[in-house]
Amino acid sequence: MSRRPALRAVVATVAALALAACGGGGGPTSPPPPTQSLVFTPAGGSATGSVALLRSGAGANTLVLEVRAQEVADLYGVAFDLTYPASVLAFEGASEGELLRQGGIATSLQVAEQSGQLVVGATRLGVVGGVSGSGTVLTLTFRAVAAGSGDIAFVDPTAVAANGSLIGGLEWLGGNVQVVR
Repeated sequence: MSRRPALRAVVATVAALALAACGGGGGPTSPPPPTQSLVFTPAGGSATGSVALLRSGAGANTLVLEVRAQEVADLYGVAFDLTYPASVLAFEGASEGELLRQGGIATSLQVAEQSGQLVVGATRLGVVGGVSGSGTVLTLTFRAVAAGSGDIAFVDPTAVAANGSLIGGLEWLGGNVQVVR
């Protein structure tokens, strides 16, 4: 018996609750010291049939990563956990990419954060087909908070076709980040 459909439902519910609970709080924070170097090294190139993290944009204290699909077929949605070195990076936010929105279709992006781990779900909405091709599924933004390094990795990733079946055979490629102050 597969736990994947139940897992996706739990991911969506947890993400919605976490986002609703984030009301702010805390006080003013001092900016981190300037970064001398923030380097992201992808685990591999974007091969056909892959979902990979690729750096997008540059900033001294900011790491913007695209979750980019390469030559996928009938993609309706994705769900995954993403681990990152919380002692080095702080999660700042996420935004939808263009791939799932092809054809003007409504989409949903849910991200729940725990220290060092994101629970992510992104999907097309409604009774519509999946998308085929290459493009950005979503973008994740992190802020450098300390010197150090660590892996950014997909954990238990799932891709779903329009008919609800799992898309097998995709390669999920993370990477490594290094911050020097």
